[in-house]
Amino acid sequence: MADCLKSKPDADSLKCGICLSAFTKPILLDCFHIFCTPCITKLAEGKDSLTCPVCRAVHLIPSNGVEEFTVYPYMQEQILSEAKVVIQCQMCDNGKDIVSKCVDCDSNMCFECSTFHSRHKKFKTHVTEKIESTNIETSEKSILGEDVCDLHKREITLFCESCNCAICDECETQNHKSHKHCRITFQAQKRRDFLRLGIGALKSKITEIDGTIEMSKYEENSYYKFCRQGKEEIQAHAKRSKDIVCNIIDVLASLNLQKIDEIQKRDIKSITNFQDELETKKLSLQCILRSTDDVVNLSRDGMLFNKYTFLYQTLRNEVLHSCKSPEVFAPQFCSGNPIEHKYVEKCFGMVQRRKSPSKSSSSEFHIYSLPLICDALEMTKINSFTVSTPRSLVGFYDNQTWIQLPNIINLYSSDGKVIQNQKTMSDDQQIVLATVNELWVKSKVLIKKIKIGTSEEAEDIIKFPEFESSTCCILKNNCVIAYSVKNKCFYEVQLDGDMSVIKIETPMKTIPVENNLADLITIQPPRIIETASKHIILTSKDKVITLDRNFKICNVHEEKNSTFTGICEDAYGNVFVTDYSANRICLFTSYGDFARTVLTKDISNPTHITQDNVGNLWFLDNPNRVQIYSYI
Repeated sequence: MADCLKSKPDADSLKCGICLSAFTKPILLDCFHIFCTPCITKLAEGKDSLTCPVCRAVHLIPSNGVEEFTVYPYMQEQILSEAKVVIQCQMCDNGKDIVSKCVDCDSNMCFECSTFHSRHKKFKTHVTEKIESTNIETSEKSILGEDVCDLHKREITLFCESCNCAICDECETQNHKSHKHCRITFQAQKRRDFLRLGIGALKSKITEIDGTIEMSKYEENSYYKFCRQGKEEIQAHAKRSKDIVCNIIDVLASLNLQKIDEIQKRDIKSITNFQDELETKKLSLQCILRSTDDVVNLSRDGMLFNKYTFLYQTLRNEVLHSCKSPEVFAPQFCSGNPIEHKYVEKCFGMVQRRKSPSKSSSSEFHIYSLPLICDALEMTKINSFTVSTPRSLVGFYDNQTWIQLPNIINLYSSDGKVIQNQKTMSDDQQIVLATVNELWVKSKVLIKKIKIGTSEEAEDIIKFPEFESSTCCILKNNCVIAYSVKNKCFYEVQLDGDMSVIKIETPMKTIPVENNLADLITIQPPRIIETASKHIILTSKDKVITLDRNFKICNVHEEKNSTFTGICEDAYGNVFVTDYSANRICLFTSYGDFARTVLTKDISNPTHITQDNVGNLWFLDNPNRVQIYSYI
């Protein structure tokens, strides 16, 4: 691709797109791109065809070579116009054409100045040279080509509407005698107007491309940022993994050392008992030996004869009785399976490029960034308390959170105390927004704005029948969206700048979803959020679904044996999702990518989750318990 496309339009019109220098005998190709003759000659050397470096159009090379290509005439016209200005009289300001030149003054002169110059006594001795007049018009005609009829060599003045061609006066009386004619100036002007419209469209397209280039540069900078943050995340993950592996190895080493101590203690006890038995046996034999020896040496024959049988049998039994040694085997360490790369890789994870779930048009340019995740691995429990039949919760300022109960919404502090209570209109309400002074609550077809501390001052904001069975969300651009599983569509209503009462005639957009998305959302989503990356994330059974702002699928995370319910986002763009069936809290990126499980200990069937203004995570689990964790 020629580099001229990367430069400014003014520079493109003055430089060749191949050599990036001023044009040398410019050539106009049939695709209306202009290049230098030497550049085209070099490209066409030894070939039968020429490929345009800009648009890749193929042009056949004429039989006599590149010289037969059309010479671009308008560049030469501009040169002649500049030359016309240069060769005007330099002695006066009348702008007349020159006829002579004073060698001594080195100035071009018109006829009047030349006459005055030759008569003035001061300039009589100057040498002047006559300059032959140059017919600019003739030169221009030779460059641009004469506008004459090819058949009669007469000036083209008419346009034949029947034949759709330009003709001369002679053609009108011969080949086009009975045809409908008009002056060619009108048709030429008409075509010029159409071409000007096309020029305007091209200029708009160039402006659009400039904007796209700027956007791509911004995306490029963002991409570098995401890659840098991804590297930092990998390094942090590596450090955590090393610590985890080292801790596991230390624990296993301690367990093996403890097991050796236990085996050693048990075996040493057996050996000691065996040695004690041997000492006792030895003492017994020594006593028998002594008494028998006395009988043999000191007793009389009659006594020896009477005790012989018993003594002999006793000695024989003691000699034949053998001492069984205990079976003691020293502990042997088995090192287990070797730590192989594939097992470590499976535990650690690998970077891979994100894939777009749907095909984009060739004109679109997307950068799917790497995850941007803060280190939210270490969770510290702050408090937990029990609430009677909680329905949902919405984070608030400081370390406080609104918790929805039947027909009432209470404001709780992190120590479990009720700070404020607010009565509401019905039991099927949904808190969609909480500010310092107001609560936005959806109930059936209505969204109301309730002043905190009063039950009477409620203001109707939106009322649409389509909202009755929908899950609502207020986006950051003051736009209310809702999804209905029954109707398989999104609804969108734009609020004004101060988010005041909406007028009844304000239109509501209905956006039917694609069939593949409708098949994914099989139940009414408990909550919908907008992330820092301008994506929309919702949950449906075992799926976490990410959509773009046009409600097209960007990402789907699915896990069997999981039931994803509550969802919220923190100030860093991290998205936390509760998994009811797996008893855990999951961490996702703002693009809907699963990062890791961040909390599993002491959790039982979590449902709703939110974050207060301090950064603490609040979530509901079973039975009727509110738990508060911090990770900042």
